[in-house]
Amino acid sequence: MNDQQFIERAHANPHDESPDFLDAIAQGSERQELVASLKKFDAALSSGLKAVSAPETLKNTLLNISEETINPDTSQAAANDSFWRRNARYAAGFIVALGVLAAVIQNPSNAWEDMIFSHIYSEISFLDDNTPITLSEVNDVMKNLVGTDFITSAEMDSLEINVTKDCWVDLENGIQGVHLVMKGNAGPVTVMVIPNTPVDREMTIADERFSGLVSPGPGGNLVVVGEKNEAIQQYSTMLAANINW
Repeated sequence: MNDQQFIERAHANPHDESPDFLDAIAQGSERQELVASLKKFDAALSSGLKAVSAPETLKNTLLNISEETINPDTSQAAANDSFWRRNARYAAGFIVALGVLAAVIQNPSNAWEDMIFSHIYSEISFLDDNTPITLSEVNDVMKNLVGTDFITSAEMDSLEINVTKDCWVDLENGIQGVHLVMKGNAGPVTVMVIPNTPVDREMTIADERFSGLVSPGPGGNLVVVGEKNEAIQQYSTMLAANINW
């Protein structure tokens, strides 16, 4: 299965359990990340749809539409039926769509949360890596992948960084970043440097286990994620002050 076929299958049904689709997922981490992201989005959308409810009066109006209105006598329909009554099923769908749109507007960070946390959980094993690497090695990877690096400073030298690798977290836009894992006070801290469009302002993200910050910079976004009781703001501020965008 080539990449185009896989992407089409994944978007059509990320929960596909057919052998050929499962084999295709196993062929690369990028495919696994895409499926994980789509599954998480699917779950969020399902939850949002279940949470959306039209006002009782409107629901009652739609539920009490007569059989004659839904299946009108053709000789009377054109003269006596309104647009909304003739299209009750579309009105109901429109109400749900408005509800979902409102939920998205009220929770603008959801897309970033889905993208970041899907990537972290797809590579969760990296959090257990305890092999320190030097800042020089980190910067070599940074320069090669995103064209930037960190300043050599006492603050940066004090960090214990264990993982530095490529990061296809923004797979939808085909943007490659850098994924770092370093030792924090409460556990491993994930850092992502993503050269995509900067967010308008610093954004807080969180799920059941982790919390984090997405901070805009001149050349992209800096993401810092850790355990709930980790000093994320401290790390984010320090890293932002030491990166050469």
